[in-house]
Amino acid sequence: MHASKMATPLTTTIISLIGAPGSGKGTYGSMLAARIRNSTFLSVGDILREHSEQYANSTIGRAMKETLRSGALADSSFANEAVLERLKRISHRNSVVILDGFPRNQEQAEILSKWPHQFQQIAALHFDVPDQICITKLLGRRKCSICKGSFNVNGVDVNGFYMPPILPSYESCPKPCDQETDWKKREDDTEETIRKRIRVYHEQTEPVLRFWSERHRLHTFVPYKGVKDIDEMVNMVDKILTDIIQYSK
Repeated sequence: MHASKMATPLTTTIISLIGAPGSGKGTYGSMLAARIRNSTFLSVGDILREHSEQYANSTIGRAMKETLRSGALADSSFANEAVLERLKRISHRNSVVILDGFPRNQEQAEILSKWPHQFQQIAALHFDVPDQICITKLLGRRKCSICKGSFNVNGVDVNGFYMPPILPSYESCPKPCDQETDWKKREDDTEETIRKRIRVYHEQTEPVLRFWSERHRLHTFVPYKGVKDIDEMVNMVDKILTDIIQYSK
């Protein structure tokens, strides 16, 4: 896929993705990063899982792994340290960072407002998806242990939302994969944990929407057709980036 010719800021700009678990932030974030020059996608969940494995034998590593497994929010100081360290490491290579998963509560939002000046060009993109659709999609998440591709066995066709299953192509795997043995679920993708994560989202992350709205940095997108809406999503982000550039001059 060719990179978009959209305007790219001269300094690091962060697009913070907000949405309930299963709203598609990770998928859309990766696709957006592929369409924006000099950009990268960061999943805070992935960063925290890497840190929990890196410090697996320490008390904080074991506590972080249990937190992620249970569906609770990570400790704000630990999450901030992990995210900021990664941002500093990549900022010299990327002028746009698509950030999935931070801030996730009011405390993290306040911490973010004190980040170094180079990371203060921030806008928030909210993916507005009903809870039941998020649950359906999360229960369908799979990853192939052979080709490492991610896909979804569950489809959605309700209330104007149409998202067919996303299945692997035969060409993408070095050998035919078997759904029973090769397609893996994340250990935290159980209905009990998913419902807890969504409840936590409504309790703790939704106030972050007010935080961004009060600063006139909140943008909302409803992905009725899932990944097929990517062009409309890219156009929205293009306008967000252009507005940030104009405001910062």
